[in-house]
Amino acid sequence: MPITSDPLPTIGGRAVGIFGLLVALGICGVSGSQAAVASGLLGTAGKLTVSECHSGGGGRGGMRHCYGTFHPAEAGDSDGLASGPHARVNTREAEPGDTLQVRKGSAGYVVAGMGSAWVHIAFAFLGLLIGSAALPVTASGVFPQRGTGQDLFAAVRGTRLAWIAKRLALMSIAGIAVSAYLAWLF
Repeated sequence: MPITSDPLPTIGGRAVGIFGLLVALGICGVSGSQAAVASGLLGTAGKLTVSECHSGGGGRGGMRHCYGTFHPAEAGDSDGLASGPHARVNTREAEPGDTLQVRKGSAGYVVAGMGSAWVHIAFAFLGLLIGSAALPVTASGVFPQRGTGQDLFAAVRGTRLAWIAKRLALMSIAGIAVSAYLAWLF
């Protein structure tokens, strides 16, 4: 009978874990800032006059990329703000000729409203879920082999890190479910 040993940490395992944490942090950061823009906490309010829309994939009811001209709400003021002639927003409902209430943030334009904010919050929770999977890989240095993940679980079983990663994953799944439901309501 072969003797099995504990999995050994590798530089590659830690590198994959760190990359996963960076991806998770990026998703959380961008999604969180876009949620703040959509909810009205950040960004510039305005209207987007849609000139054309293209399907963004996702099949029936999927997102569409709509392009048009952004007119800031402050454009009528004396500060001379110019409108954005090549604005793009992702939405399901818009058709050419429609005027949408949008907000311009540092990462682009988003449809204003709580429904859009909850969608971005759901993506932020997705980033946390990715982080909960990357955390044990980073800390242990053990990269799961052959698709089972048993090596990783054996390396962190019973540790405080396993407890934290499990709670983070459960919280993320609950957050995604609640946020998706609230996005659907709004």
